[in-house]
Amino acid sequence: MSSQHSEIDNKQKNMSDDGWRKRHDIGFLLLTLGCVLLFLALISYDPEDVAWSVVGSGTADNSIGRVGAYLADFLLHGLGYLAFAFPALIMAKTWLLFRKAPAVEGRVWVLRASGLLLILISLAALADVSIWRGELLPAGAGGIIGEGAIALMAPLFGFIGSVSILIIALALGLVLFLEFSWLMFFERVGGVALSFVGCISGNKNTDSRSVEKAGATAHDQKTTGDSIFRKAFAFVAKKRATGTQEPGSASKPEVTASNSGLPKNSRLDAQSVVAASDAGKDPLDSFEGFSALDDHGDDSLVSDLPWDVSKPEPGPEAEPKPAPAAQARNEEARNEGAIPTQAVAAREVPKTAPNNDIIENTVADVKSLKIEPLEKRESRPSDRAKRDLQGKLFKGNDPLPSIALLDPPKSDGKAGFSEERLHDLSELLVQKLADFGVKIEVTAVAPGPVITRFEIQPAPGVKASKISNLAKDLARSMAMVAVRVVEVIPGKSVMGIEVPNENRAMVTLGEVLSSEDYDKSKSPLTLALGHDIAGNPVITDLAKMPHLLVAGTTGSGKSVGVNAMLLSLLFKSTPEELRLILVDPKMLELSVYEGIPHLLTPVITDMKEAASGLRWSVAEMERRYQLMAAMGVRNIAGYNKKVKDAIEAGTPLADPLWQIDQSFDTTPPTLEPLPYIVIVVDEFADMMMMVGKKVEELIARIAQKARAAGIHMILATQRPSVDVITGLIKANVPTRIAFQVSSKIDSRTILDQGGAEQLLGHGDMLFMPPGNALPERVHGAFVDDDEVHRVVAEWKQRGEPDYIEEITQVGEDGSVPGMGGDDADGEKDDLYDQAVAFVTESGKCSISSVQRKLRIGYNRAARLVETMEAAGVVSPPAHNGSREVIAPPPA
Repeated sequence: MSSQHSEIDNKQKNMSDDGWRKRHDIGFLLLTLGCVLLFLALISYDPEDVAWSVVGSGTADNSIGRVGAYLADFLLHGLGYLAFAFPALIMAKTWLLFRKAPAVEGRVWVLRASGLLLILISLAALADVSIWRGELLPAGAGGIIGEGAIALMAPLFGFIGSVSILIIALALGLVLFLEFSWLMFFERVGGVALSFVGCISGNKNTDSRSVEKAGATAHDQKTTGDSIFRKAFAFVAKKRATGTQEPGSASKPEVTASNSGLPKNSRLDAQSVVAASDAGKDPLDSFEGFSALDDHGDDSLVSDLPWDVSKPEPGPEAEPKPAPAAQARNEEARNEGAIPTQAVAAREVPKTAPNNDIIENTVADVKSLKIEPLEKRESRPSDRAKRDLQGKLFKGNDPLPSIALLDPPKSDGKAGFSEERLHDLSELLVQKLADFGVKIEVTAVAPGPVITRFEIQPAPGVKASKISNLAKDLARSMAMVAVRVVEVIPGKSVMGIEVPNENRAMVTLGEVLSSEDYDKSKSPLTLALGHDIAGNPVITDLAKMPHLLVAGTTGSGKSVGVNAMLLSLLFKSTPEELRLILVDPKMLELSVYEGIPHLLTPVITDMKEAASGLRWSVAEMERRYQLMAAMGVRNIAGYNKKVKDAIEAGTPLADPLWQIDQSFDTTPPTLEPLPYIVIVVDEFADMMMMVGKKVEELIARIAQKARAAGIHMILATQRPSVDVITGLIKANVPTRIAFQVSSKIDSRTILDQGGAEQLLGHGDMLFMPPGNALPERVHGAFVDDDEVHRVVAEWKQRGEPDYIEEITQVGEDGSVPGMGGDDADGEKDDLYDQAVAFVTESGKCSISSVQRKLRIGYNRAARLVETMEAAGVVSPPAHNGSREVIAPPPA
């Protein structure tokens, strides 16, 4: 039954083919006749013939008669010169339709008609703007259509724009109407050029016939729809199928009509590839185009290849075997619908195999990577923390507040990444750096509570700076908020890549203060900063710094960090051991500590009083140095030890600086231990702006000499610019803390190196300890406002402050108590009167001008100017350092 049905179908198909051929031949003859008659009508056009543009009753001299006259007149008026191209285009299309079966879909004819209109309109418009004006034609070179198109487009697009649009329309019309392929055209031109070059260079396999063959293959490529590269691809597949046979053993395939070329609609889809792969077959074998080419006996495909394939294929021993990593990639490509042919891979392996092998080997090493958390010391609560947490049982005469006033540490569950996620991130890190041309090897992964550090070993010849410059690109590629590159890890030869954890652990101040490191520290200036990247508490001594510079942008955690430092001091020192001078220009951050017994003066909010406080600190520093010099000790610790030993022995020491003519007492006072003095300035940028450069000089003077006297400073600012953090301040304050900043320039201003711009914020900081040029990453301890209020209230209950009014008291003459001796010495200077006369006569005052006028040193000129300021001759310096002359000139 099936054979009978097939015979009936074949007969019906043959009958339909015969009917189509008859209609096809008749249509071709009629269209050819019409094109010839139309062409004759155009070449025999006479402007005097009676037509639609000429009124009359005469006869037509046109070769085709009155019909030809009307047609020629109509086309020449409408298209100009392009009227002669109209029958040529119709004839070309007729020839194309004769060579193959026409499409029966109506929309195809609509596209062809649209293409014809585009060709005619664009050519007519281009002819209208050409150099041929068409004086012999009735409506110009482009006719009415061309002239109208140019008149419409020129005002909108200009001449160049209109010509460009018309050229594109012409190219599109050729594609739609004549099915012209521009890609195929350029490919043929390139093939002819390559063959021509081969002939010139004297290639043995190329002769003069290659040029003719390159042009002759146009017919085959057009009819089959395949380019030379697709034929080359098919030829490679064919050679792959027969590559294992011995040379000469394969018989020549038989040439039949059915396998003489590729089918028109042959393609390789993803379903066929997957089906073939599941069945254990090569996907190429299931491609019907390749099967057709395998039976093709003609060697024209070989001659069409742009490279020489006449050499014999290497045997199985010479064939390069892909690496296991490459085989795995090929298997993945097959599952995804790709076509990994062995021949193509063999051409690409010499160029890409080394890099891929390195990457694959690195990924394999990542899979076997040993993940070890950062070394964290065993954390146990200190004895004081245990005692404070039990509360009432041990409540007695403890001179320090209980750590229980602070909130207990909060456990947020698991922090960090899973082990599988760490492997994935390691592979991603290797891949992304390889994309930027950097080869690395991940040697270890160290997860921490806040960040995870990937220790990498760069390939030989890779600079650390190259990886550091890719920090932002790595953060973007790995979808991280920030990525920090650690160029040097002490004690190791590797670099570090620090990425933030998905779940960040919270570091509380109570947790840090409960550590044994804080409890065992004997210094009254112990500062608790937070945790390092491994989760160990970071405890430092302000006395060893001896001054601290803190900077960071708004919202980076700077104020919280300063509060944590102050609370760590209050939990460690009594008012007899530590006194504070707090400067708060914003009147919000440090004003909460008002009234605690540690304060030497109320919290300073006026910047003029802040300058007076710094001057008093300088005077106190000088007084302490005189005491230590008289006592024969080198620092405040030696002084206090000597005084305490004398008191315990019952023989207190008398003040060696006491003079009977300066006191109403007849006996000298006894010495008492000196407390440490810590000056905390929350925003010293505002103080420098309001007071001027004098503050910088006072800060530098304290920073240079006050360490042995027990006076220390903590300077904080949210504006890390060079006009605030000057070179003079940086030179005298080597210990610095940088919170998150906005740019690498700000980071270099604070730390003299980058890195702070890659921090996470919310207390994440870089701490540069004293004597170390490598900053340490610390996650700052968080302290809530309620905790600060509880600690302040506890200290207020324990005692009242003993203020020294002279600290912020400024005399009517502008002098500060304790510093009047300098002014008196200045007035005794022999050149003081000359300096006053010069300043009042010139109306200008500056240290440099006085120095040049009187030809004296800088220090002596500065002392004279300060004496004039104290006497009211000149005003204090403004924010830019200039002074106003107040006293009138001498009469």
